[in-house]
Amino acid sequence: MKLDEKFPTEYLNLLTHFYRGEVNRETVWRQRMDTTTNWAILATTATFSWAFTAERTESHFIFPFATLLVFLLLYVEARRYRQYDVARTRVRMLEVHLMVPALNPEVNILQGDWRTVLSNDLLLPTFKISTLEAVGLRLYRNYAWLFLILFTGWILRVYSGADDDKNGWVELAELYRSCGYRFLPPGFTIFIEALLNVGVVAILGATWKSKSVSGEIRRRDPNAKKWPI
Repeated sequence: MKLDEKFPTEYLNLLTHFYRGEVNRETVWRQRMDTTTNWAILATTATFSWAFTAERTESHFIFPFATLLVFLLLYVEARRYRQYDVARTRVRMLEVHLMVPALNPEVNILQGDWRTVLSNDLLLPTFKISTLEAVGLRLYRNYAWLFLILFTGWILRVYSGADDDKNGWVELAELYRSCGYRFLPPGFTIFIEALLNVGVVAILGATWKSKSVSGEIRRRDPNAKKWPI
């Protein structure tokens, strides 16, 4: 059956404009996500620049604040990713079920009434992934490296602020003392850093299986004949 037999010309024109609009929406949300990532990278860079140029040895305390800021940016980007994923899913659905049959009418597409699925989604739009899954995806893609860099920078700044002994080594007690910040005890700073980084590891563990959800292009089974769309 030809494509124009299923979809009259006026409907195809409508779907063409709809596809163009969804691509534009997808692009806008993609750009907003990139902006948030740039903010996180800028915050990490500024943290290192200030922490390692300040005269006070307690400047290591900027790293926990920077980590909290990057956490906030991660959450904002996850919310934007969920919006992006809605438009991306609609675009992929139109590409697979309209363009593929037009290019290759003999190909076997997924079973199911995709037009009903798409129309229901337009009537009652829903997110395709949860907030936790979106956080995990962005964490795997970009933010895990930023958190690792911030944690490494905190360790290096604490170590550089400790006093060496006569042999040029830093004793464990002195390293512990160097973790303090003014009236805050060293144990409090260590607890904050440990809590933040354990939270990162916990999110990575909780979303380990969600890497296969709909989202950006990922390597799939080369023997698979159907895509999860």
